[in-house]
Amino acid sequence: MKKMKLLSLVLCLILVCSFIFTACDNKPTETATETPTESATETATETPTETSTEPEVVEKPKQLDITTLYYYGDATENSSQKLAFKNFISRHYGIQFNLNTPARDTYIETINLQAVSGDLTGMVRLFSGTDGIRWYQEGVVLAIDQYLADNETWVNIIPENWKETFSYDGTVYGLAFGGDGIPSWFSRTMRGDWLDAVSMAKPETIEQFYEVSKAFTYNDPDGNTVNDTWGFASRNIWLMQDIFKAYGCTPNWEADLVPVWNPRDDIWEDSVIKPVMADCALFLRKCYSEGLVHPELFSMSSTNVRNLISNGQAGSCFYWDTWLISWENSVKQTVGSQAYMVAVGALTGNVTQKINCWKTDIGAPYVLMANTEQPKEVVNWFITLCYGTAEDFFTFRYGINQESIDAKTGFFLDGKTVYQLHYQADDQNAVKSTGTPAIIGGHPGYALDIGTYGYKSAYNSGNAQWDSDQITKSAADLERRYEVFNEYNDGRLYVLTGDYEQPTNEEYTMVISEWAGAGMKYVSSVMVDGVEPNVALKAYLEVVMAFNPQVTLDFMNSKLGKASTQNYNELWGSLN
Repeated sequence: MKKMKLLSLVLCLILVCSFIFTACDNKPTETATETPTESATETATETPTETSTEPEVVEKPKQLDITTLYYYGDATENSSQKLAFKNFISRHYGIQFNLNTPARDTYIETINLQAVSGDLTGMVRLFSGTDGIRWYQEGVVLAIDQYLADNETWVNIIPENWKETFSYDGTVYGLAFGGDGIPSWFSRTMRGDWLDAVSMAKPETIEQFYEVSKAFTYNDPDGNTVNDTWGFASRNIWLMQDIFKAYGCTPNWEADLVPVWNPRDDIWEDSVIKPVMADCALFLRKCYSEGLVHPELFSMSSTNVRNLISNGQAGSCFYWDTWLISWENSVKQTVGSQAYMVAVGALTGNVTQKINCWKTDIGAPYVLMANTEQPKEVVNWFITLCYGTAEDFFTFRYGINQESIDAKTGFFLDGKTVYQLHYQADDQNAVKSTGTPAIIGGHPGYALDIGTYGYKSAYNSGNAQWDSDQITKSAADLERRYEVFNEYNDGRLYVLTGDYEQPTNEEYTMVISEWAGAGMKYVSSVMVDGVEPNVALKAYLEVVMAFNPQVTLDFMNSKLGKASTQNYNELWGSLN
């Protein structure tokens, strides 16, 4: 019965996600052109806890299967390095590593299909913690803490907030992909040079945002005398979160319109059924009908949206805060060095406090599949190798630990200095990354230049000036990110912990995809199709009432010791 429930869930997930992700996976088949270092040091690099490179009394697994994303880039990229690294870690650690790396655009669909078929084993990186909860409820994944009581890396090195974030019903179901411990949040990146061109200031309110977007669309901000720009770009609801937040109808952390925690009133609510949602949707209809946003926002890919900004065709987009710097670098290359970006960390409207959320960057979780052979051995060795020592950590993040500083990929460890050799200059002396395995995403202690363990970054790219400038630039980029964060962290931002990301009751986790789809349909029908809000609301409720939605609100609010302030039955009755 549970298997049938899971199959139904996954099929629904696929229907919702299939129009979002479109690329295909390609497995690497080439051999490495760069001969990796065959031998590596046998002495573990010292960490503050002097963790052993081998878990206590846990034998090696026969094989270790890892499903992950962006392994040396996307599925079709850097095939020779993919193969070289896989072969190296298999030889070096004496474990057969099998790496499953689906393409980004089909990742969610692929892993769900593989989970249903039973082909997904070992450690699997998910997209969200809620996916892990649902899989754990279905028995698809195992609790990992049951195997790790004596694992020194788990006890001493894995941060406690990682464990708390990916816990459910008193047990830990996932291991964080990892992060360097800095704030992780979304903000709106906007063309500062376009603001100068139309003689406007950075918007603070939703009304000012509308006026700026209109000027970006019709006042020729790029100065080419052609009406060929859009005020802002979006990919469905995901990249318009700040607009919803300004009205007080907040999506969840993943930009789905499902039950969400309201930090101002400390209560769980359904943003779609709030009266302000109609106001927000009508505002978006106005933006759409006036051509302020690219008309294909509900069908275009993430890549195409990013390109609209990079190529100088759209004036702003709500995205990860790191894209302030990435997009600025891109537009400078596209349109000239005069281009620059500014960040709008929150738009005020009906809401003026606790508008936008942030949390510490730890990434989505790895989970341990239930059909894994030797699950204890697999999870112990995975955690110990990825996080136990500096040498191993940097291997799984940056690549092969080289014996020479002159290598062209991986890293070279010189005491506390980590030379990132994957940055190399080409024939034109332009420095580009040759790719990294990125099996893990970071750790607050091992973070270069800012981590508590004291490791520093260095380079040997072949461009000495770039190597020297990069240290300063990296520090400046991080400082700039903190400046934006601190500018808006004056009451407009709030911390979102794992307990408040999404509901955890089974009635919700089994239907999250369908619920999110109904919320998106509400917005698209009002915004694009011109459906009146009350008609769209009734269509939304026709879907979610089948989920007994009151149970979810009441369950989550009872955990806060509160009664829900919304009543689905009363609202449904008023519309019929």
